[in-house]
Order: sequence, then C-alpha cells, then structure tokens
Amino acid sequence: MNEVIPASSQMEGAVTVPLPLLLLPGTVCDARLFAPLLKRLALPVTRVIDMTGEATTPDLARRILAEAPERFSLLGFSLGGIVALEMVAQAPERVARLALVDTTPCSDPAANADKRRAAVARARADGMDGYILDAWSNLVAPRNVDDADLQALILAMARDAGPDVLASQSEVAIHRLDSRPRLGAIKVPTLVLAGEAERICPLEAHREIADGIPGAWLFTIPDAGHFAPLENPSAVARHIRNWLDWTDSNQAITADHQGAIMSDSESNPKAKGGAPSLRNSENVLQVERRDYPDLAPTNRKRSQSLEGFDDIYTDIVDYIIRCTHKIWDERDIGLIYTHYTHNCVLYGTTGTIYNREDVVRDTIQRLVSFPERRGMGTQVIWNGNDQDGFYTSHLVTGSGRHTQYGHLGQPTGRPFVSRTIADCMIHRNKIYREWVVADQMAIIKQLGLDPNHFAMRTAKQKFDAGLTSLDIGENRRFLGQTPPAEKADTSLAHNDVEAQTIEMLHEVFTKRMFGKIAEVYAPNAQYHGPLMKELYGVAAIVHQHLGLIGSLPDASYEIQHVASNPCEEGGTKVAVRWIMEGHHLGYGILGELGDPTGKRVQVMGMSHYHWKDGKIVDEWNVYDELSLLVQVRLGQLAEAA
Repeated sequence: MNEVIPASSQMEGAVTVPLPLLLLPGTVCDARLFAPLLKRLALPVTRVIDMTGEATTPDLARRILAEAPERFSLLGFSLGGIVALEMVAQAPERVARLALVDTTPCSDPAANADKRRAAVARARADGMDGYILDAWSNLVAPRNVDDADLQALILAMARDAGPDVLASQSEVAIHRLDSRPRLGAIKVPTLVLAGEAERICPLEAHREIADGIPGAWLFTIPDAGHFAPLENPSAVARHIRNWLDWTDSNQAITADHQGAIMSDSESNPKAKGGAPSLRNSENVLQVERRDYPDLAPTNRKRSQSLEGFDDIYTDIVDYIIRCTHKIWDERDIGLIYTHYTHNCVLYGTTGTIYNREDVVRDTIQRLVSFPERRGMGTQVIWNGNDQDGFYTSHLVTGSGRHTQYGHLGQPTGRPFVSRTIADCMIHRNKIYREWVVADQMAIIKQLGLDPNHFAMRTAKQKFDAGLTSLDIGENRRFLGQTPPAEKADTSLAHNDVEAQTIEMLHEVFTKRMFGKIAEVYAPNAQYHGPLMKELYGVAAIVHQHLGLIGSLPDASYEIQHVASNPCEEGGTKVAVRWIMEGHHLGYGILGELGDPTGKRVQVMGMSHYHWKDGKIVDEWNVYDELSLLVQVRLGQLAEAA
C-alpha cells in the first residue's frame, strides 16, 4: 500500500509529530515527488500512498482508509488532494490535520472524460513522455520550463508508472464527487498551498477550499507552478513545518496572531493582513506607474471593502496617498482631526508624540519652514483589511526650499530633496499608530547648515527636560558568551518572500555575513539610501551596510514589522521596519558622529525591497543620521552632568 520513509533519511530541523503523516501523490507520481520536501523535515513516520487499484475516488479513499492507521495527518497533492478530501468526508474522525497542495475541490467536467481517455490511448501508443511534454509549459512556472533536471525527474516518474497506472488514475479523476458542499464540515487544521503560476488547478479553486473550510490557511508558493513540492520545496517545507506545529484549528484564525494568515503572494480575505491579488472584487492600485490623479480619482468606484472609511476613498492606497496629499500639499491640516484618533501615538527618530493635537502642531511647524514643500508618493506597501485594520508603509520623496524662518532658523533659500517612510496602522478611516523615519540629515546638509549645532540644540532641550540616554549594558545581539542566533525568527513573515527577506537581513546584520548580499542582490541592483545616495552594484551596497555596522559594531538588529505586495512591474515589493541598538564604538559611514564616542544609540529605520526573479533589484533604505548625532550629544551632556 505505501512506502515508509524512515527518519534516518531526513535532515534539517526536527518537528514533533505525534501521528503518522500520509502523503498522497498526484497522477503518475510516486515518493520522488515528496523526497525534496522530506529532506527538509524530520518526521517520525511518513507513508507515501500507492494511488492505484480502484476506478473511482470514493473507492480509492475507502481502500486507503482500510489500510491506514487509526488516526493520522494527511497531505494530498493534485489527484492526492482530491482523494484526501474524500477521505475526510468518509472518516472525519480519523484525520487529525489536512494539507492540500495544487489541487481542486470540484468535480470533473463531463467533457474531460473523453480527453483523459484519449490521452491514455496516446500514452499506450507513443509512450509516456508525450503525456508530460505536451503539457510541460503548464505544469511548471515559467522560470522552471528550462530546468532539465526537474523535467527528467517528472518524466522518470511517468515512465515508471506507465499507461496502466495513468488509465486507472484517470478514471479516479473522472469519477469524483464535488467536495465543495462538504468543505464546511471539515474542522481540523487545514493548510492550502498552490504554486503562484499554477495553471492545472486554478488558483480560484484553492480560494474556494480556503473559503469553505473554517480557519483554513492559504499560501501561494513563489517560483512554482503545479509541481510546487519539486519546484520550491523549501517554501513548501516551511509551511508544512508550521502546519504540523498547529495545536488546533482555532490557531489558524486567531486575530492577534500577527501576520500568520497570509499567502505568499495572495491571501484569504477572511484573514488578518489579506493581500489583494486573488480577490476578484478588489483592484487596489499601485503607485509607481500612476500619476496622482489616477491614484486619487474623482470618478473611480470603490474597488476594495473599506467599511467605516470616508466615501471618497476607493482603496487603501488611495486613502494613504490622497489624505497625505491633502494634509501636506493642499495644507488641509485639519483633516488630521478626522484621520487620526485623539490618542494616536506617532513614533519619530528624535521623539514620540502621544496625541492628535501635537500631530497638528508638529505638521504646522514643519510647513512654516518649508512653504513650498511637496511630497510625492513613491510607493505604498500594505496588508490588512477593513475588519482587522490595515498596515501601510508609504515611501515619500519630499522636495522644497527653505524660505521662511522656523525650526531650522533663518531661511537659506536653498532647495532640498529627501526621503521619508511612514508606517501607519489604520482602522475605520483613522490612523491610531504611526512610525515616521525622515532623513533630516539630508535636508540639513543640502541647506548648508551645521548638523552639530542642531543636534546639540535638540539634545540640550531634551536634557533640560530631564531626558537622558544612559548606557544599559549588553543589548539583544547576544547574551554573555553566546554567539548570535543561528537561524532567523520568521514568525513575522506572512509569506515566503517575506521570510526570505528576514533570513537575508539576519545573515547580514545579525551574523555579519555580508557575503550574503552578493547571493541575493542582482549584480546591477540599485541602492537608494540616506543622504539621497543613489548607488549601483553589489560592492557599493555591501559597503553601505558594512559601514553602518562599522560605526556601531556591537549593534543588535531587530525586525518589528514586514509586509509585501506583488508588483505590477514584476516580482514582489517588501517593506521592513527595523531597530538597531548599540554603541558608537567604531568608524563607518556615520561620519558626522566623528571619532568613536562609546555612546549608546538607537537607529529606527525602514527599508523597501523589490524582489524580482529571485533577486533584490532595488533597495530603498531610510534612517536619520541627525537622530544619532542627537543621541550622542545627549549622552555626552548626561556624562558631563
């Protein structure tokens, strides 16, 4: 009936699994389908089921159940997923958890019967290769079409199966029931996976499964088509490992489990942090290719569910772009009263604001100094929904001239350009928490002002108010004699590309493995950095990140939030909000800090990454060196006192 794969043949990261895992392969597939996946897991007992011997799905399900353990976890791929749904319907009490990969809940259309039987006849006459090769471009993602090893493996499974197995499994596929009416009865933790380039079993079929099963999690697998377990086994293994760790079905729908219920490129609209691209009813615009009138139109119908939001907004990107434009560019500062809660908290690089009135006052003061200031939305990366709340990361390129006396002193008349990233948490039209990283040092330098003067002035104000930044010893980089953590904590990731970003940042900033940059960045990658730096190539990017650590060599690096959206330009854009804590102990790119002072500093930063074809092609990195200079001067004032 099955092939048992012993634990001794498996590697990487043991997972505690109290029950056997039954694996049901697809048409003309065998244990080789799951081998790369199982190499990434360490499971006590796994059984790959023989999917032959019966002519209908119900009969095959009954035969497998008759020979299966009393209780088990169940994973089905393609035809195996169809049979797995039938097994759950026949014996729900025996299935502890369910994973469905690249499959469908639908019955087979009547017209398919003749096509399937004709394909069997061709395979008998001409061999099995044609069965695979004729459909090859639909079986795998475009980037894997030329993968000779992958094609050879799938051809080998088909040849070994032969036309008799194909005939038997074709009849099983033909004679299956529509499982959609039965999905609501499934009460076990359920994982649904689909290659993002899936063409055999439509992505909408996976959405129907996830929508129909209470608490089901849906993820799409990047760089994969129908054969996701072979095309991207690392991503599939990550989700399987998490699925096997679930304690009950309620865990899958817990609202405060930040970032857990997301797909790799798309997500369940019931879930916290749902992204848009699989929602036929939603068409959230992106910023990069559109002018402001297109992003904030006067005649576009609402394209996303925005319960509680003002009628003028069509989607969450429109909300962020339009209200920012109205407040800062049209000077309708009073909109803050309808777009921020009275008790909002705004975290900046040199201080925190704890109420709406202070947000109004701070906005007015900044516009006083820069009457001509304009802010151009560069991109908005978001997740969430109107029930649980939205999270947005908004990159703005600001420009203007210093033409009026204000917080920067006498006007210089000089122009400036700077970058700001603002991360907002929004519920029912109101921002209730915001993080803003503005590159103030870039403005100071372009205006020809002395950064030390402004840093000392700010530090003196804080010191006179009783604020100090005292050294508190070791930070979170390591404890005592222990080395940095070997593996990244990817629990904040909603999908595989976010997890890949977290893992890359862990290698670079926590483990100091700067060679990782050459692996994950495209050779011609562009870096858009603080002080309006525009750099090209891996060597320049390595120097920027190495130089930041050079100035703060003991710094810890902590990711606070991550979000992503598929990009209309291709690939995926990922937003990361992060904190570094350490001491000014060395020389690096933070030149305005001068010789090492030993003072403790905290860097709040935000970065946007554009992943395309498995590589980072653009990075936007924003932190404020002026904030660090303020912290150094504050530490010196405290020491002198």
